Amino acid sequence: MNRLFFYLLLFLSITLNSCITYLNKELDMKPKLVLHCFVTPQLDTTILILTNSAPLFTTNPRKIEAVANATVEISDNNYSWVKMEFDTLFKVYFIPQVKFPIHEGKTYYIRASAPGFETISSSCTVPYLRETNFNFVVGEICTRSHEPGWYYGPHRHNHFEWTDYAGEENYYVFQNKTLHAIYGFDIYGEFTDTIYKYSYSFCYNEAHKPCISSDHGQDGKKMYEMLSPYYLYHSTIDTLNITMLQTDKHWHMYHMSLLDYNGDFQFFLLEPTPLYTNIKNGYGVFGAFVMREYVFEVDME
Repeated sequence: MNRLFFYLLLFLSITLNSCITYLNKELDMKPKLVLHCFVTPQLDTTILILTNSAPLFTTNPRKIEAVANATVEISDNNYSWVKMEFDTLFKVYFIPQVKFPIHEGKTYYIRASAPGFETISSSCTVPYLRETNFNFVVGEICTRSHEPGWYYGPHRHNHFEWTDYAGEENYYVFQNKTLHAIYGFDIYGEFTDTIYKYSYSFCYNEAHKPCISSDHGQDGKKMYEMLSPYYLYHSTIDTLNITMLQTDKHWHMYHMSLLDYNGDFQFFLLEPTPLYTNIKNGYGVFGAFVMREYVFEVDME
C-alpha cells in the first residue's frame, strides 16, 4: 500500500511538473491579431472587430483592445481587394454593401495587417437561403415537473419545426427579435426622448442552451427544437418575431466551441476547451450566414 501511494505521488509530481513546463514554454508567446467577422447579404453593412490577443504568463502583458492602425481588406476573388474603414466611435472596421456587396453561394476572403503583428487571413462561403417550411407550434399544457426539479409549475411544450434542405450540410440558429426603447443620444449624436432599436437574443431550448443545431444525421428530415418551458409562459396573446439564421460551418463550430468553453468545468489536470478558429496566423473567426424573419400570431390561452 505504501509503495502504491509512493508511485501515485511520483506520477502526480511528474505530471504537474510537465504541465508547468508546458505553460511556461508555450503561453509566453508573441501576441497575435484576433479577428471576428460574419458576412451576410441581409444586412446593409459588413462589420469586423479586430483586437490583440493577451498571452498568459508573459513578461510583457498586454491589454486586449481594438487595433486601430491596421490595414483590413476584403475580396470576392482573392485577387482584387477593397479596404475597410475604421470607425473611431465604435472601434470597428466596416464596409457598406453598396461598396462591397455580399451574395449567397459566393466565397469571400479577408486579410489584416498591423505593425508588430503577423498578417492574418481567412475565407468563407455564404450559404444559400433555403426554404424550410419553418413553423412555431404551441404545445398542450403540461403539469409534470422536470428533473432535476428546476421547474415545477404547469407549462407548455412549445417547439420550432422545420424541414432540412436535403443534399448539403446545413446549420440553423434561432433568435428572438425584440423592439425596445433607449433614451439619450442616437448614433448620430442627436438628443432624442426615445430611440427604438431592435435587439437579437438566442432562443433557448429545454436543455437551457441556445437553439443552435445542425442536420448531421438528419439530412432532408423534419427537425424540431423544443423550447424552454419559460418561453412565453406568462403570455396570453402575443406576436412572435423569430429570426432563423442558416450559417456556414465556421459560424457553427466557433459558437459551439464557445458554448463548451464557457460551460465546461475544467479539472486542474485537463486541457481547457480550445476555441475554434479559421484564422491563419491569428485567432477568431471569419464566417457567414443568411437570415429570414418569421412573424407568428400566437394565442396562448
